[in-house]
Amino acid sequence: MANKDLAIYCGCMERVRQHMSVVETVRAGRIDTRHRDLNQELVFLHLRKALEEIAFSSLAANREKYSAVRAEFAKDWNAKRLLKGIAKVNPQFWPIPVTGPQEIAPGRKHFDRVKDGFLTQEELAELYDDASAMELHLPNPYAPADRPAAREYSVEGWSARIKALLRLHAVKLVDVHGLWVVRVYNGGPVEAITAMTDGDFVVEPPS
Repeated sequence: MANKDLAIYCGCMERVRQHMSVVETVRAGRIDTRHRDLNQELVFLHLRKALEEIAFSSLAANREKYSAVRAEFAKDWNAKRLLKGIAKVNPQFWPIPVTGPQEIAPGRKHFDRVKDGFLTQEELAELYDDASAMELHLPNPYAPADRPAAREYSVEGWSARIKALLRLHAVKLVDVHGLWVVRVYNGGPVEAITAMTDGDFVVEPPS
């Protein structure tokens, strides 16, 4: 089942990349509705879908235990609620962006953690709500014009943070001595390997 779950995870990563490609294509003007507001709606639609794929991908690494505590997990569509539920099962479920690998001994490789510049779990929850509001609802002319989450970075900035999170990352498996290491580059197939240990695997906090 692990191989199937890993394949599902890689499929989610591929769809994240596809949605972000649409975002970038619209921003570059290669897709143009000829209406600024509609272009913005299209951007935030695919940005929201990319965030949902990141949230749903975490189920693949935690599916069996999560389904035991939430039998209806397959019907979960709300990214924030999904992340909150999975965190109760595996507090270390969030992708860990890494660099490397560096060979430190024959057959042993070390991955350093990326310290900053990537999308955080808190940012996903805030941006998801904001992107949903901007994509699903007509603007209220009496509402404040500024939305802090979406305005904190430009769309290009959010795109860069999502890529920095996923470009090369580790996924901690629940109740298993190991993790997945996944590479999501701009082109080519999404690649992943399973790394196992003889004992408990400890995810060190960023220095």
